[in-house]
Amino acid sequence: MKKIASFLFVLFKAVALIAQTVVPLSTELEKLAPLNIFPTDAGTAFRFEDKSNGVKTSTFNVKTPANSTPLFTAEIFTVAKSHYAIQNSWAPVASIKKGDVLLARFSIRSIYAKQESGEAVVYFFVQQSNPPYDKSVITDLSAGSEWKNMDISFVASHDMEAGEAAICFSYAALAQKVEITNLQLWNFENKATLSQMPVTRFTYKGREANASWRNDALKRIDAIRTAPIKLQVVDANGKPVSGAKVHVKMVQSAFIWGTAANEAILTNNSPDAENYKRFFKEFFNTAVIENGFKWPGWSAGPERQAETKNAFGWLEQNGFRQRGHNLVWPGFKFAPRIAKETAEKDTAAFRKIIEGDVRSKMAYTKGRVIAWDVINELLHERDFLKYLPASETVRWFQLAKELDPGAQLFINEYSMLNSIASPGNIASYLDTITMLRTNGAPIEAIGIQGHVGRQPRNPEQVISDLDLFKSISLPVQITEFDINMVDEQLQADYTRDFLIACYSHPVINGFTIWGFWEGAHWKKDAAMFKKDWTEKPNAAVWREWVTNKWSTNFKATTDNAGKVESRGHFGKYEVMVIWNGVTKRAVYQLTRTASDLIIKL
Repeated sequence: MKKIASFLFVLFKAVALIAQTVVPLSTELEKLAPLNIFPTDAGTAFRFEDKSNGVKTSTFNVKTPANSTPLFTAEIFTVAKSHYAIQNSWAPVASIKKGDVLLARFSIRSIYAKQESGEAVVYFFVQQSNPPYDKSVITDLSAGSEWKNMDISFVASHDMEAGEAAICFSYAALAQKVEITNLQLWNFENKATLSQMPVTRFTYKGREANASWRNDALKRIDAIRTAPIKLQVVDANGKPVSGAKVHVKMVQSAFIWGTAANEAILTNNSPDAENYKRFFKEFFNTAVIENGFKWPGWSAGPERQAETKNAFGWLEQNGFRQRGHNLVWPGFKFAPRIAKETAEKDTAAFRKIIEGDVRSKMAYTKGRVIAWDVINELLHERDFLKYLPASETVRWFQLAKELDPGAQLFINEYSMLNSIASPGNIASYLDTITMLRTNGAPIEAIGIQGHVGRQPRNPEQVISDLDLFKSISLPVQITEFDINMVDEQLQADYTRDFLIACYSHPVINGFTIWGFWEGAHWKKDAAMFKKDWTEKPNAAVWREWVTNKWSTNFKATTDNAGKVESRGHFGKYEVMVIWNGVTKRAVYQLTRTASDLIIKL
């Protein structure tokens, strides 16, 4: 496995070294004779400043390969309160007049970014170089590990002489490393309109209607997720009853369709809360408390715990299966302050307070959750292991199994299915899981977070990424899915295709999204419903596929042999039969090997 990981890393680096060439201006735009006002000596004529007060100062480097444009690299080590705290700028070589139409063009990619999607977050803006720093344009950019050409057009809001304007990038939104090249700023003055300018559009291979990968995946879904439904209605003497009305309805899918639950909303009765609960019941069969069981939330005191327990109880009373998230998140930024203070003073005491938090949470949920994310993001968050031996990770799993033998134990991680780096990340993840299991950790399932940025990975590649998990013979779940993008149609199309890709893969047995309402979502653009409860296209996709096509519900009439035959998705069904004024109900669990159902009136 380590050799595979090394090979994939080298392959990723080789591919990543190839920078895209900026597409030339169209013939129509060239005829307008715009002026490129980006400085020709950009490799030296830039300004860089870091006002983040971070422990380690950010770096900004430039390389100018032969016969090429400068390549700028910014590496940020400290997230600042404002993204403006770390930025660089250039002065354009010519003046800009109010009303001028401008087009900025450049190529950008992420070397790494410390967030779940793996995408860097950079802001581009053109502003006055002196107070009040009024901006003609500002836009946030998401950059993945593959080069992306950006086109940003805007109209100048002020007159600015060459020395009075600044072309800027800011970087302090994340700890990250970003490369930028092929910089241009074309001024069309008043000879063009914004509608004539090119626009950067994100898409993905396999999006088209009747894509072959999708057709193949839908066939796999029918083969691996469904089985024949065969039932017979007989009278009290066992004779077949023809003409009986039969209604077959799935009441719970065997597959987990879940969401993170905002505990504060579930515990109040506001109009927003009522909408939240209504769509919760319509869309999902499984839930995970979003923050209440994390160490800071659970240790925040009786009032915070009561809120979590009340939300947990509401979910339980309404028939939702529940996953626990999480027992140990080994980064100090995800722990109460006492964690680091204790670790620095007394290792034994540090071990004890971690264990105390685990014991407290699991004592409350024992026998009431189907699973726990035992360790969250171990590949990325390892602060605790500066004070504790690596064997402690094994002990956390063993302790969880002792405390609740019936809960399925997960390890959970990100950056698995969303970029060209995914195969290498998966190989490292599998190496870690294998090492932990070899040393006695009872890992029973694998969690993949599934956070997607603005450049989705091709569905065929998602499927091939998932193929890599076959070697370890453990079930896999998508535990924290979202797509953070402003293009709502692209978001909806990719939601559909990501769902199809995952549901069609035999290693996957669950899919949980990390929130659905903008009013309670950590990534606002990722929500299915806007703050006023307007339904977005991705919500319609979820309803069409998850609650309709993949949730079997039909009516039929028995034939002369008293039989009804159809096909359904695995799960728990309620069957209602009406005949001659008599109504009979039965519960039926459809599996691949389920027996025929006989209903006796």
